[in-house]
Amino acid sequence: MTIIDAIKKGLKAAGVNEKYAVKVQKLFKIEKEEDIDTYIALFKDNILPDLENTSAIEKAKKDAISEYEKSNGLKDGKPIKSAKKTKKTVKSEDDDEEDDKDEDEDFEGLPASVVKLLKAQQKQISELAASVSTVASTVTTSTKQASAKALFADSKLPAKWFNRIDVNSETSVEDQIKELQEEYAEIKQSVIDDEIAGGDYKPNSYKPKERTEQEWLKLMEDEESSDNGTASLGLEE
Repeated sequence: MTIIDAIKKGLKAAGVNEKYAVKVQKLFKIEKEEDIDTYIALFKDNILPDLENTSAIEKAKKDAISEYEKSNGLKDGKPIKSAKKTKKTVKSEDDDEEDDKDEDEDFEGLPASVVKLLKAQQKQISELAASVSTVASTVTTSTKQASAKALFADSKLPAKWFNRIDVNSETSVEDQIKELQEEYAEIKQSVIDDEIAGGDYKPNSYKPKERTEQEWLKLMEDEESSDNGTASLGLEE
């Protein structure tokens, strides 16, 4: 049984569509069958809801605009032209004056009150589309953040460093986490080097003081905010 088959089996058992098997495998970089159920549970609880919401919003957006245009005799926000009208040549979208002229032609022969109503409807459609797009963008970002949190959880980085991850950056989340891990390791090593340089280090007899994550964070914050560039080593017991 391949990894994908094993994931599909797990998804089916969890009541999740098997079409997400490849996404789950890539997201969690699953190479072995161990802990597949754990990854699937994490996907189902934290990522799947956002994916389903995004699909639902996109469908609702298209359906709402389509239904509105259908009931009001519109297409792309404009009245459907009569077959008797001559076909106009294609114009550049950047030519605002030409667009205004074409819009006037679309409304030619209609009462002023009807023209006013149609223009108001066009504006409503544009605002509706913009509003739904904003919501969809927000949901997409939320989905990316959920995926990023799943990857960040295994990075052993300070929890508050997650705020340094930009899910919308061109740099992948994996690469951003790798850069943070390298920075974290460098800061730790610099503190240890300073302890050794202080003269208290003796080969085979001295072991740097064990520190909790909070203590490491405090050391790093002190180092970043120090006026003279020297970090407090925290050697005092």
